[in-house]
Amino acid sequence: MNNIDLKIGLAFSGGGFRASSFSLGVLSYLNEVSVGNVSLLSKVYALSTISGGTIAGARYALGIKNGESFNTIYWSLYDFMSDTDLIGISLNNLVSKKEKDDSRPKSLITAFADAYDLHLFNKEKFGILQDESNPIHLKNISFNATEFQNALQFRFQTTEKIKNPYPDEPERGIIGNHYYRIPEEIAKDIRMADILAASSCFPGGFEPINFPTDFVFSQSDPIHSFIDIKNLPVGLMDGGIVDNQGIEPLLLAEKRMKRNRAAEHRPRSEQNEFDLLIISDVTSPYMDGYKPNNRKKLNFWRRLTFRRLIVINLIILLASLAGIVFSVKNNLQLWSIVFAVLITTNIFLYLTLLLIKKLPRKFQVPAAFTKPLSKLLKVQFAEYENMILNRSNSLLKMTNEVFLKHIRRLNYNKIFQDKSWKNRRIMNGIYELRLEEEKLRTRIENEKLSTELTPSAAIQKVASTASSMGTTLWFTQEELNEKNMLNSIIACGQFTMCWNLLEYIYKIKNDAENTNPKHTQLLQIESQLLAHWQRFNANPFWMVNEIKR
Repeated sequence: MNNIDLKIGLAFSGGGFRASSFSLGVLSYLNEVSVGNVSLLSKVYALSTISGGTIAGARYALGIKNGESFNTIYWSLYDFMSDTDLIGISLNNLVSKKEKDDSRPKSLITAFADAYDLHLFNKEKFGILQDESNPIHLKNISFNATEFQNALQFRFQTTEKIKNPYPDEPERGIIGNHYYRIPEEIAKDIRMADILAASSCFPGGFEPINFPTDFVFSQSDPIHSFIDIKNLPVGLMDGGIVDNQGIEPLLLAEKRMKRNRAAEHRPRSEQNEFDLLIISDVTSPYMDGYKPNNRKKLNFWRRLTFRRLIVINLIILLASLAGIVFSVKNNLQLWSIVFAVLITTNIFLYLTLLLIKKLPRKFQVPAAFTKPLSKLLKVQFAEYENMILNRSNSLLKMTNEVFLKHIRRLNYNKIFQDKSWKNRRIMNGIYELRLEEEKLRTRIENEKLSTELTPSAAIQKVASTASSMGTTLWFTQEELNEKNMLNSIIACGQFTMCWNLLEYIYKIKNDAENTNPKHTQLLQIESQLLAHWQRFNANPFWMVNEIKR
Protein backbone atom coordinates (compact mmCIF):
# COMPACT_ATOMS: atom_id res chain seq x y z
CA MET A 1 0.00 0.00 0.00
CA ASN A 2 1.66 3.24 -1.07
CA ASN A 3 1.56 6.63 0.61
CA ILE A 4 -1.10 8.11 -1.68
CA ASP A 5 -3.65 5.48 -0.74
CA LEU A 6 -6.73 6.43 1.21
CA LYS A 7 -6.37 5.23 4.81
CA ILE A 8 -9.53 4.33 6.73
CA GLY A 9 -9.80 3.30 10.38
CA LEU A 10 -12.78 1.05 11.13
CA ALA A 11 -14.18 0.18 14.58
CA PHE A 12 -16.90 -2.32 15.48
CA SER A 13 -18.71 -1.80 18.78
CA GLY A 14 -19.86 -4.42 21.23
CA GLY A 15 -23.44 -5.67 21.39
CA GLY A 16 -23.57 -9.47 21.01
CA PHE A 17 -25.01 -10.92 17.79
CA ARG A 18 -26.63 -7.55 17.08
CA ALA A 19 -23.13 -6.10 16.78
CA SER A 20 -21.69 -8.98 14.75
CA SER A 21 -24.63 -8.93 12.30
CA PHE A 22 -24.50 -5.15 11.86
CA SER A 23 -20.71 -5.33 11.39
CA LEU A 24 -21.18 -8.00 8.74
CA GLY A 25 -23.58 -5.66 6.96
CA VAL A 26 -21.00 -2.85 7.08
CA LEU A 27 -18.23 -5.13 5.79
CA SER A 28 -20.40 -6.40 2.94
CA TYR A 29 -21.39 -2.87 1.91
CA LEU A 30 -17.82 -1.53 1.97
CA ASN A 31 -16.87 -4.55 -0.11
CA GLU A 32 -19.57 -3.65 -2.65
CA VAL A 33 -18.38 -0.07 -3.25
CA SER A 34 -15.57 0.29 -5.79
CA VAL A 35 -12.74 2.83 -5.56
CA GLY A 36 -10.89 2.62 -8.84
CA ASN A 37 -10.50 -1.08 -9.47
CA VAL A 38 -10.62 -2.18 -5.80
CA SER A 39 -13.24 -2.20 -3.05
CA LEU A 40 -13.58 0.55 -0.45
CA LEU A 41 -13.12 -2.21 2.13
CA SER A 42 -9.56 -2.74 0.91
CA LYS A 43 -8.81 0.86 1.96
CA VAL A 44 -9.37 -0.03 5.62
CA TYR A 45 -5.92 0.33 7.15
CA ALA A 46 -6.81 -0.34 10.80
CA LEU A 47 -9.50 -2.41 12.51
CA SER A 48 -10.54 -2.22 16.16
CA THR A 49 -13.25 -4.47 17.58
CA ILE A 50 -15.11 -4.94 20.84
CA SER A 51 -17.13 -7.89 22.12
CA GLY A 52 -19.77 -8.88 19.53
CA GLY A 53 -17.98 -6.77 16.93
CA THR A 54 -14.95 -9.04 17.41
CA ILE A 55 -16.97 -11.99 16.07
CA ALA A 56 -17.22 -10.36 12.63
CA GLY A 57 -13.92 -8.48 12.74
CA ALA A 58 -11.76 -11.43 13.80
CA ARG A 59 -13.37 -13.82 11.31
CA TYR A 60 -12.90 -11.30 8.49
CA ALA A 61 -9.24 -10.64 9.37
CA LEU A 62 -8.48 -14.36 9.52
CA GLY A 63 -10.36 -15.00 6.30
CA ILE A 64 -8.45 -12.50 4.18
CA LYS A 65 -5.17 -13.57 5.79
CA ASN A 66 -5.93 -17.12 4.65
CA GLY A 67 -6.84 -15.95 1.16
CA GLU A 68 -10.58 -16.66 1.45
CA SER A 69 -13.07 -14.84 -0.74
CA PHE A 70 -15.38 -12.33 0.90
CA ASN A 71 -18.31 -14.56 0.00
CA THR A 72 -16.77 -17.45 1.96
CA ILE A 73 -16.21 -15.21 4.98
CA TYR A 74 -19.75 -13.82 4.75
CA TRP A 75 -21.41 -17.23 4.72
CA SER A 76 -19.15 -18.58 7.44
CA LEU A 77 -20.37 -15.80 9.74
CA TYR A 78 -23.97 -16.02 8.57
CA ASP A 79 -24.14 -19.78 9.15
CA PHE A 80 -22.44 -19.46 12.54
CA MET A 81 -25.01 -16.95 13.76
CA SER A 82 -28.05 -18.65 12.23
CA ASP A 83 -27.32 -22.39 12.45
CA THR A 84 -24.90 -22.93 15.34
CA ASP A 85 -26.55 -23.74 18.68
CA LEU A 86 -23.90 -21.81 20.58
CA ILE A 87 -25.72 -22.05 23.93
CA GLY A 88 -26.38 -25.80 23.63
CA ILE A 89 -22.83 -26.57 22.49
CA SER A 90 -21.31 -24.44 25.27
CA LEU A 91 -23.46 -26.02 27.98
CA ASN A 92 -22.49 -29.47 26.68
CA ASN A 93 -18.85 -28.39 26.92
CA LEU A 94 -19.47 -27.22 30.48
CA VAL A 95 -20.91 -30.53 31.73
CA SER A 96 -18.77 -32.91 29.66
CA LYS A 97 -15.74 -34.68 31.10
CA LYS A 98 -12.50 -32.76 30.70
CA GLU A 99 -9.60 -34.04 28.67
CA LYS A 100 -6.65 -35.29 30.69
CA ASP A 101 -4.33 -32.52 29.51
CA ASP A 102 -6.88 -29.74 30.19
CA SER A 103 -5.90 -28.09 33.47
CA ARG A 104 -8.38 -25.22 33.19
CA PRO A 105 -11.12 -24.94 35.83
CA LYS A 106 -14.56 -25.32 34.30
CA SER A 107 -16.45 -22.12 33.58
CA LEU A 108 -19.12 -20.94 31.17
CA ILE A 109 -16.76 -18.55 29.37
CA THR A 110 -14.16 -21.27 28.65
CA ALA A 111 -17.00 -23.50 27.43
CA PHE A 112 -17.97 -20.73 24.98
CA ALA A 113 -14.32 -20.35 23.94
CA ASP A 114 -14.17 -24.05 23.04
CA ALA A 115 -17.34 -23.63 20.95
CA TYR A 116 -15.82 -20.63 19.12
CA ASP A 117 -12.66 -22.65 18.50
CA LEU A 118 -14.44 -25.43 16.63
CA HIS A 119 -17.42 -23.69 15.05
CA LEU A 120 -16.08 -20.25 14.08
CA PHE A 121 -12.28 -20.22 13.92
CA ASN A 122 -11.42 -23.81 13.01
CA LYS A 123 -8.71 -23.86 15.73
CA GLU A 124 -6.83 -20.89 14.26
CA LYS A 125 -4.33 -19.01 16.44
CA PHE A 126 -3.33 -15.38 16.72
CA GLY A 127 0.06 -16.13 15.18
CA ILE A 128 -1.53 -16.32 11.74
CA LEU A 129 -2.27 -12.59 11.89
CA GLN A 130 1.24 -11.85 13.16
CA ASP A 131 2.84 -13.66 10.24
CA GLU A 132 4.35 -11.12 7.82
CA SER A 133 3.96 -13.37 4.81
CA ASN A 134 0.87 -12.78 2.65
CA PRO A 135 0.41 -9.12 3.73
CA ILE A 136 -3.17 -7.80 3.88
CA HIS A 137 -4.70 -4.34 3.79
CA LEU A 138 -5.28 -4.39 7.58
CA LYS A 139 -1.96 -3.08 8.93
CA ASN A 140 -3.23 -2.44 12.46
CA ILE A 141 -5.63 -4.89 14.11
CA SER A 142 -6.80 -4.75 17.71
CA PHE A 143 -9.27 -7.09 19.43
CA ASN A 144 -10.04 -5.53 22.80
CA ALA A 145 -10.87 -6.72 26.32
CA THR A 146 -10.72 -5.13 29.79
CA GLU A 147 -8.39 -6.30 32.54
CA PHE A 148 -9.59 -6.34 36.14
CA GLN A 149 -6.36 -5.47 37.90
CA ASN A 150 -5.78 -1.90 36.72
CA ALA A 151 -9.16 -1.19 35.02
CA LEU A 152 -7.47 -0.75 31.63
CA GLN A 153 -8.01 -1.94 28.09
CA PHE A 154 -6.24 -5.21 27.25
CA ARG A 155 -5.44 -5.32 23.52
CA PHE A 156 -4.75 -8.42 21.45
CA GLN A 157 -3.20 -6.51 18.58
CA THR A 158 -0.86 -6.86 15.67
CA THR A 159 0.40 -3.67 14.09
CA GLU A 160 2.81 -2.33 11.52
CA LYS A 161 6.38 -2.07 12.78
CA ILE A 162 7.39 1.07 14.67
CA LYS A 163 10.35 2.73 12.99
CA ASN A 164 11.64 4.45 16.12
CA PRO A 165 10.72 2.29 19.15
CA TYR A 166 11.48 3.68 22.58
CA PRO A 167 13.85 1.77 24.90
CA ASP A 168 12.22 -1.53 25.96
CA GLU A 169 9.31 -0.87 23.58
CA PRO A 170 8.40 -3.75 21.24
CA GLU A 171 8.70 -3.21 17.49
CA ARG A 172 4.93 -3.48 17.19
CA GLY A 173 2.09 -2.21 19.35
CA ILE A 174 1.96 -3.66 22.86
CA ILE A 175 -0.04 -6.89 23.17
CA GLY A 176 -1.87 -6.59 26.48
CA ASN A 177 -1.23 -3.20 28.08
CA HIS A 178 1.37 -1.18 29.97
CA TYR A 179 1.27 -3.51 32.99
CA TYR A 180 0.94 -6.84 31.18
CA ARG A 181 3.01 -6.98 28.00
CA ILE A 182 2.66 -10.30 26.21
CA PRO A 183 5.71 -11.28 24.13
CA GLU A 184 4.97 -12.08 20.48
CA GLU A 185 6.27 -15.65 20.85
CA ILE A 186 3.61 -16.29 23.51
CA ALA A 187 0.87 -14.30 21.76
CA LYS A 188 1.25 -16.32 18.55
CA ASP A 189 0.14 -19.44 20.48
CA ILE A 190 -3.11 -17.84 21.75
CA ARG A 191 -6.29 -19.30 20.27
CA MET A 192 -8.46 -16.80 18.40
CA ALA A 193 -11.34 -18.37 20.33
CA ASP A 194 -9.85 -17.31 23.66
CA ILE A 195 -9.33 -13.78 22.35
CA LEU A 196 -12.99 -13.57 21.33
CA ALA A 197 -14.06 -15.03 24.68
CA ALA A 198 -12.09 -12.33 26.53
CA SER A 199 -13.41 -9.55 24.28
CA SER A 200 -17.07 -10.66 24.64
CA CYS A 201 -17.08 -11.77 28.29
CA PHE A 202 -19.81 -9.39 29.44
CA PRO A 203 -20.42 -8.96 33.20
CA GLY A 204 -23.42 -10.77 34.62
CA GLY A 205 -23.56 -13.24 31.74
CA PHE A 206 -20.08 -14.65 32.37
CA GLU A 207 -17.39 -14.87 34.98
CA PRO A 208 -14.00 -13.34 34.05
CA ILE A 209 -11.67 -15.39 31.86
CA ASN A 210 -8.23 -15.44 33.45
CA PHE A 211 -5.14 -14.84 31.35
CA PRO A 212 -3.29 -17.07 30.84
CA THR A 213 -4.62 -19.91 33.04
CA ASP A 214 -8.03 -20.13 31.31
CA PHE A 215 -6.41 -19.96 27.86
CA VAL A 216 -5.28 -23.03 25.90
CA PHE A 217 -1.60 -23.13 24.92
CA SER A 218 0.17 -25.86 23.00
CA GLN A 219 3.54 -24.89 24.50
CA SER A 220 3.50 -24.86 28.29
CA ASP A 221 7.10 -23.90 29.20
CA PRO A 222 7.14 -20.30 27.86
CA ILE A 223 3.79 -19.45 29.40
CA HIS A 224 4.71 -20.87 32.83
CA SER A 225 7.86 -18.75 32.87
CA PHE A 226 5.80 -15.70 31.86
CA ILE A 227 3.31 -16.28 34.71
CA ASP A 228 6.13 -16.29 37.27
CA ILE A 229 7.59 -13.03 35.95
CA LYS A 230 4.39 -11.02 35.50
CA ASN A 231 2.41 -11.88 38.67
CA LEU A 232 -0.34 -13.52 36.65
CA PRO A 233 -3.11 -14.60 36.17
CA VAL A 234 -5.23 -11.51 35.57
CA GLY A 235 -8.99 -11.51 35.03
CA LEU A 236 -10.25 -10.28 31.65
CA MET A 237 -13.77 -9.27 30.69
CA ASP A 238 -15.70 -7.51 27.93
CA GLY A 239 -13.81 -4.72 26.15
CA GLY A 240 -16.95 -2.59 26.23
CA ILE A 241 -16.51 -1.90 29.93
CA VAL A 242 -13.91 0.81 29.19
CA ASP A 243 -14.46 1.51 25.47
CA ASN A 244 -17.48 -0.08 23.82
CA GLN A 245 -16.81 1.70 20.52
CA GLY A 246 -13.17 0.64 20.04
CA ILE A 247 -11.99 4.24 19.47
CA GLU A 248 -8.85 4.23 21.64
CA PRO A 249 -6.92 1.59 19.58
CA LEU A 250 -7.50 3.62 16.41
CA LEU A 251 -6.08 6.73 18.09
CA LEU A 252 -3.07 4.71 19.23
CA ALA A 253 -2.60 3.45 15.66
CA GLU A 254 -2.71 7.08 14.51
CA LYS A 255 0.13 7.93 16.92
CA ARG A 256 2.25 5.03 15.64
CA MET A 257 1.66 6.15 12.05
CA LYS A 258 2.74 9.70 12.92
CA ARG A 259 5.88 8.42 14.58
CA ASN A 260 6.75 6.36 11.52
CA ARG A 261 6.25 9.36 9.24
CA ALA A 262 8.52 11.45 11.45
CA ALA A 263 11.15 8.70 11.55
CA GLU A 264 11.14 8.50 7.74
CA HIS A 265 11.21 12.33 7.45
CA ARG A 266 8.17 12.25 5.21
CA PRO A 267 6.50 15.69 5.00
CA ARG A 268 2.78 16.02 5.55
CA SER A 269 0.76 19.17 6.00
CA GLU A 270 -2.29 17.52 7.56
CA GLN A 271 -2.50 16.76 11.26
CA ASN A 272 -3.94 13.27 10.78
CA GLU A 273 -2.65 10.06 9.25
CA PHE A 274 -6.10 8.52 8.90
CA ASP A 275 -8.20 10.15 6.20
CA LEU A 276 -11.41 8.79 7.69
CA LEU A 277 -12.53 6.98 10.84
CA ILE A 278 -15.74 4.92 10.67
CA ILE A 279 -17.15 3.99 14.08
CA SER A 280 -19.82 1.35 13.54
CA ASP A 281 -21.98 1.35 16.66
CA VAL A 282 -25.02 -0.68 17.70
CA THR A 283 -25.40 1.01 21.08
CA SER A 284 -27.68 3.98 21.57
CA PRO A 285 -27.12 7.33 23.34
CA TYR A 286 -30.67 7.12 24.67
CA MET A 287 -31.94 5.39 27.77
CA ASP A 288 -35.22 5.00 29.61
CA GLY A 289 -35.08 7.11 32.74
CA TYR A 290 -35.19 5.63 36.21
CA LYS A 291 -38.74 4.96 37.38
CA PRO A 292 -39.53 4.39 41.06
CA ASN A 293 -41.32 1.23 42.06
CA ASN A 294 -45.11 1.45 42.08
CA ARG A 295 -46.37 0.67 45.55
CA LYS A 296 -48.66 -2.34 45.54
CA LYS A 297 -51.90 -2.75 47.42
CA LEU A 298 -51.35 -3.49 51.11
CA ASN A 299 -52.26 -7.07 51.99
CA PHE A 300 -51.65 -9.07 55.16
CA TRP A 301 -47.98 -9.80 54.36
CA ARG A 302 -47.14 -6.26 53.31
CA ARG A 303 -48.67 -4.89 56.53
CA LEU A 304 -46.35 -7.03 58.64
CA THR A 305 -43.32 -5.64 60.43
CA PHE A 306 -40.35 -7.54 61.80
CA ARG A 307 -41.62 -6.89 65.33
CA ARG A 308 -45.03 -8.35 64.48
CA LEU A 309 -43.34 -11.25 62.70
CA ILE A 310 -41.26 -12.03 65.80
CA VAL A 311 -44.39 -12.00 67.95
CA ILE A 312 -46.30 -14.21 65.49
CA ASN A 313 -43.29 -16.53 65.24
CA LEU A 314 -43.14 -16.83 69.03
CA ILE A 315 -46.87 -17.59 69.27
CA ILE A 316 -46.62 -20.26 66.55
CA LEU A 317 -43.54 -21.77 68.24
CA LEU A 318 -45.25 -22.00 71.64
CA ALA A 319 -48.41 -23.43 70.05
CA SER A 320 -46.34 -25.96 68.09
CA LEU A 321 -44.51 -27.08 71.24
CA ALA A 322 -47.82 -27.60 73.00
CA GLY A 323 -49.20 -29.34 69.92
CA ILE A 324 -46.29 -31.77 69.59
CA VAL A 325 -46.54 -32.71 73.30
CA PHE A 326 -50.26 -33.37 72.88
CA SER A 327 -49.70 -35.36 69.65
CA VAL A 328 -47.00 -37.57 71.16
CA LYS A 329 -49.12 -38.33 74.24
CA ASN A 330 -52.10 -39.27 72.06
CA ASN A 331 -49.98 -41.14 69.44
CA LEU A 332 -51.05 -38.78 66.62
CA GLN A 333 -48.10 -39.39 64.28
CA LEU A 334 -49.22 -37.16 61.41
CA TRP A 335 -49.79 -34.18 63.70
CA SER A 336 -46.46 -34.86 65.40
CA ILE A 337 -44.75 -34.48 62.03
CA VAL A 338 -46.70 -31.29 61.23
CA PHE A 339 -45.80 -29.66 64.56
CA ALA A 340 -42.17 -30.81 64.27
CA VAL A 341 -41.92 -29.09 60.87
CA LEU A 342 -43.47 -25.91 62.30
CA ILE A 343 -41.03 -25.92 65.22
CA THR A 344 -38.05 -26.44 62.89
CA THR A 345 -39.23 -23.70 60.55
CA ASN A 346 -39.77 -21.22 63.37
CA ILE A 347 -36.42 -21.98 64.98
CA PHE A 348 -34.75 -21.49 61.57
CA LEU A 349 -36.57 -18.18 61.12
CA TYR A 350 -35.52 -17.07 64.61
CA LEU A 351 -31.86 -17.94 63.93
CA THR A 352 -32.03 -16.09 60.62
CA LEU A 353 -33.36 -12.96 62.32
CA LEU A 354 -30.63 -13.33 64.97
CA LEU A 355 -27.99 -13.56 62.23
CA ILE A 356 -29.36 -10.46 60.49
CA LYS A 357 -29.19 -8.63 63.81
CA LYS A 358 -25.50 -9.54 64.21
CA LEU A 359 -24.50 -8.63 60.64
CA PRO A 360 -23.77 -4.93 61.38
CA ARG A 361 -21.38 -5.97 64.16
CA LYS A 362 -19.67 -8.49 61.87
CA PHE A 363 -19.07 -5.74 59.27
CA GLN A 364 -17.84 -3.37 62.01
CA VAL A 365 -20.67 -0.87 61.61
CA PRO A 366 -20.27 1.79 64.35
CA ALA A 367 -22.51 1.38 67.38
CA ALA A 368 -23.76 4.96 66.96
CA PHE A 369 -25.32 3.82 63.71
CA THR A 370 -26.60 0.40 64.80
CA LYS A 371 -28.36 1.65 67.95
CA PRO A 372 -31.25 3.34 66.10
CA LEU A 373 -31.63 0.33 63.76
CA SER A 374 -34.05 -1.25 66.22
CA LYS A 375 -36.61 1.27 64.93
CA LEU A 376 -36.56 -0.53 61.60
CA LEU A 377 -38.41 -3.39 63.30
CA LYS A 378 -41.51 -1.17 63.13
CA VAL A 379 -41.29 -0.60 59.35
CA GLN A 380 -43.86 -2.48 57.27
CA PHE A 381 -42.69 -5.08 54.75
CA ALA A 382 -44.31 -2.98 52.00
CA GLU A 383 -41.79 -0.23 52.71
CA TYR A 384 -38.90 -2.71 52.70
CA GLU A 385 -40.12 -4.05 49.36
CA ASN A 386 -40.24 -0.53 47.98
CA MET A 387 -36.76 0.39 49.24
CA ILE A 388 -35.15 -2.85 48.03
CA LEU A 389 -36.70 -2.67 44.54
CA ASN A 390 -35.80 1.01 44.12
CA ARG A 391 -32.21 0.31 45.14
CA SER A 392 -31.86 -2.72 42.87
CA ASN A 393 -33.49 -0.95 39.92
CA SER A 394 -31.26 2.11 40.29
CA LEU A 395 -28.16 -0.07 40.67
CA LEU A 396 -28.96 -1.98 37.48
CA LYS A 397 -29.72 1.26 35.66
CA MET A 398 -26.44 2.74 36.85
CA THR A 399 -24.21 -0.20 35.87
CA ASN A 400 -25.98 -1.22 32.65
CA GLU A 401 -26.79 2.20 31.24
CA VAL A 402 -25.61 5.30 33.11
CA PHE A 403 -21.93 4.27 33.30
CA LEU A 404 -21.88 2.91 29.73
CA LYS A 405 -23.59 6.00 28.28
CA HIS A 406 -21.16 8.28 30.11
CA ILE A 407 -18.12 6.30 28.90
CA ARG A 408 -19.59 6.33 25.40
CA ARG A 409 -19.77 10.13 25.44
CA LEU A 410 -16.22 10.44 26.76
CA ASN A 411 -14.87 8.19 24.01
CA TYR A 412 -16.77 9.97 21.24
CA ASN A 413 -15.57 13.33 22.59
CA LYS A 414 -12.01 12.26 21.74
CA ILE A 415 -12.79 12.58 18.04
CA PHE A 416 -15.88 14.81 17.91
CA GLN A 417 -14.51 17.61 20.11
CA ASP A 418 -11.05 17.51 18.55
CA LYS A 419 -10.96 19.93 15.60
CA SER A 420 -8.20 17.93 13.90
CA TRP A 421 -10.78 15.19 13.25
CA LYS A 422 -13.31 17.48 11.61
CA ASN A 423 -14.48 15.97 8.27
CA ARG A 424 -12.53 12.79 9.05
CA ARG A 425 -15.03 10.79 11.10
CA ILE A 426 -18.31 8.98 10.64
CA MET A 427 -20.46 7.52 13.39
CA ASN A 428 -22.47 4.73 11.77
CA GLY A 429 -25.28 3.91 14.24
CA ILE A 430 -27.83 1.12 13.98
CA TYR A 431 -30.57 3.38 15.35
CA GLU A 432 -30.09 6.41 13.07
CA LEU A 433 -32.75 5.58 10.45
CA ARG A 434 -35.42 3.93 12.61
CA LEU A 435 -39.03 5.09 12.61
CA GLU A 436 -38.91 6.45 16.15
CA GLU A 437 -35.65 8.40 15.74
CA GLU A 438 -36.54 11.94 16.79
CA LYS A 439 -33.36 13.55 15.43
CA LEU A 440 -34.03 12.15 11.95
CA ARG A 441 -37.65 13.31 12.02
CA THR A 442 -36.62 16.81 13.13
CA ARG A 443 -34.00 17.09 10.39
CA ILE A 444 -36.52 16.02 7.76
CA GLU A 445 -39.24 18.39 9.03
CA ASN A 446 -36.82 21.33 9.25
CA GLU A 447 -35.43 20.55 5.79
CA LYS A 448 -31.91 20.15 7.19
CA LEU A 449 -31.50 16.82 5.45
CA SER A 450 -31.06 16.54 1.72
CA THR A 451 -34.21 15.18 0.09
CA GLU A 452 -32.07 12.53 -1.56
CA LEU A 453 -31.14 11.21 1.89
CA THR A 454 -34.69 10.88 3.21
CA PRO A 455 -35.16 7.17 4.06
CA SER A 456 -38.24 5.36 2.86
CA ALA A 457 -40.78 3.92 5.29
CA ALA A 458 -39.47 0.45 4.39
CA ILE A 459 -35.93 1.37 5.45
CA GLN A 460 -37.15 2.94 8.69
CA LYS A 461 -39.19 -0.15 9.53
CA VAL A 462 -36.20 -2.47 9.01
CA ALA A 463 -33.97 -0.16 11.08
CA SER A 464 -36.54 -0.25 13.90
CA THR A 465 -36.56 -4.05 13.83
CA ALA A 466 -32.76 -4.23 13.78
CA SER A 467 -32.25 -1.81 16.68
CA SER A 468 -34.86 -3.58 18.82
CA MET A 469 -32.77 -6.73 19.33
CA GLY A 470 -31.22 -7.21 22.76
CA THR A 471 -27.58 -7.93 23.55
CA THR A 472 -27.48 -11.73 23.28
CA LEU A 473 -25.19 -14.36 21.75
CA TRP A 474 -28.00 -16.13 19.97
CA PHE A 475 -30.99 -15.68 17.69
CA THR A 476 -34.21 -17.41 18.72
CA GLN A 477 -36.15 -19.29 16.06
CA GLU A 478 -38.85 -16.62 16.29
CA GLU A 479 -36.26 -13.92 15.60
CA LEU A 480 -34.80 -15.82 12.65
CA ASN A 481 -38.03 -16.99 11.03
CA GLU A 482 -40.85 -14.61 11.97
CA LYS A 483 -38.95 -11.36 12.58
CA ASN A 484 -36.24 -12.00 9.94
CA MET A 485 -33.91 -10.43 12.50
CA LEU A 486 -30.52 -11.57 11.18
CA ASN A 487 -31.21 -10.34 7.64
CA SER A 488 -32.75 -7.13 9.01
CA ILE A 489 -29.63 -6.26 11.02
CA ILE A 490 -27.28 -7.11 8.13
CA ALA A 491 -29.41 -4.99 5.77
CA CYS A 492 -29.46 -2.18 8.34
CA GLY A 493 -25.65 -2.25 8.44
CA GLN A 494 -25.59 -2.00 4.64
CA PHE A 495 -28.07 0.81 4.04
CA THR A 496 -26.99 2.83 7.11
CA MET A 497 -23.37 2.68 5.92
CA CYS A 498 -24.48 3.81 2.46
CA TRP A 499 -26.51 6.68 3.99
CA ASN A 500 -23.65 7.85 6.22
CA LEU A 501 -21.11 7.79 3.39
CA LEU A 502 -23.45 9.88 1.24
CA GLU A 503 -24.07 12.36 4.04
CA TYR A 504 -20.31 12.56 4.64
CA ILE A 505 -19.63 13.33 0.98
CA TYR A 506 -22.26 16.09 0.98
CA LYS A 507 -20.60 17.59 4.07
CA ILE A 508 -17.08 17.71 2.66
CA LYS A 509 -18.38 19.06 -0.66
CA ASN A 510 -19.87 21.99 1.24
CA ASP A 511 -16.95 22.39 3.64
CA ALA A 512 -13.58 20.94 2.60
CA GLU A 513 -11.76 22.06 5.75
CA ASN A 514 -9.25 19.48 7.02
CA THR A 515 -9.50 17.30 3.91
CA ASN A 516 -6.72 16.46 1.44
CA PRO A 517 -6.40 15.32 -2.20
CA LYS A 518 -7.00 11.71 -1.19
CA HIS A 519 -10.58 12.58 -0.26
CA THR A 520 -11.32 12.96 -3.96
CA GLN A 521 -11.38 9.15 -4.04
CA LEU A 522 -14.44 9.34 -1.80
CA LEU A 523 -16.07 12.08 -3.86
CA GLN A 524 -15.78 9.84 -6.92
CA ILE A 525 -18.00 7.14 -5.40
CA GLU A 526 -21.00 9.45 -4.93
CA SER A 527 -22.85 8.16 -8.01
CA GLN A 528 -22.43 4.55 -6.84
CA LEU A 529 -23.75 5.42 -3.40
CA LEU A 530 -26.76 7.26 -4.84
CA ALA A 531 -27.64 4.31 -7.07
CA HIS A 532 -27.37 1.94 -4.11
CA TRP A 533 -29.40 4.26 -1.89
CA GLN A 534 -32.24 4.39 -4.40
CA ARG A 535 -32.29 0.60 -4.50
CA PHE A 536 -32.29 0.41 -0.70
CA ASN A 537 -35.22 2.83 -0.55
CA ALA A 538 -37.15 0.57 -2.89
CA ASN A 539 -36.07 -2.67 -1.20
CA PRO A 540 -33.91 -2.56 1.96
CA PHE A 541 -32.97 -6.22 1.43
CA TRP A 542 -31.75 -6.01 -2.17
CA MET A 543 -28.08 -6.53 -1.26
CA VAL A 544 -28.85 -9.31 1.23
CA ASN A 545 -30.89 -11.03 -1.49
CA GLU A 546 -28.15 -10.62 -4.09
CA ILE A 547 -25.59 -12.20 -1.78
CA LYS A 548 -27.98 -15.11 -1.24
CA ARG A 549 -28.28 -15.63 -4.98
